[in-house]
Amino acid sequence: MTPLALTTIEIIPRVLLLVVGVLGLIFAIKARARGGSGLLVGAFAVMLLTTAAAIAWQFVSLDAASWISSGNLSASDISLIFMAVAVPLDVATAISWLLVALAAVKGGRARQAPYPGPAGHPMAGQPGFAGPPAGYAQPGYPQQPPS
Repeated sequence: MTPLALTTIEIIPRVLLLVVGVLGLIFAIKARARGGSGLLVGAFAVMLLTTAAAIAWQFVSLDAASWISSGNLSASDISLIFMAVAVPLDVATAISWLLVALAAVKGGRARQAPYPGPAGHPMAGQPGFAGPPAGYAQPGYPQQPPS
């Protein structure tokens, strides 16, 4: 099998991650427009960047054999370059997925309003407690004469 065919097979999972990231970013932006978490948008953006960089690195690394044959780099230099680039990319990808998971958990919580009624009006009585008797005004409000 040629190196290009092997690389193409190796990047298939990363391309699928890229598709998931694009869909996630679209849904996160829509959710953000409705008051959702901005962390989720940022997490998907970081995930897309790291995945795209990892795919690009796969194709750049195809030329490693010519780097050695040119005589400018040794095999140990090449392995050092691979470790200096591939390991941080994989770590950044893992951290971006953790950010996505954290943002999804954080964004999934329902927000509770302290009082759902209109502003400036008193809260309703609690269940099980009797309210003021009918026909009597609440304390602090002016009484209207019966008509």
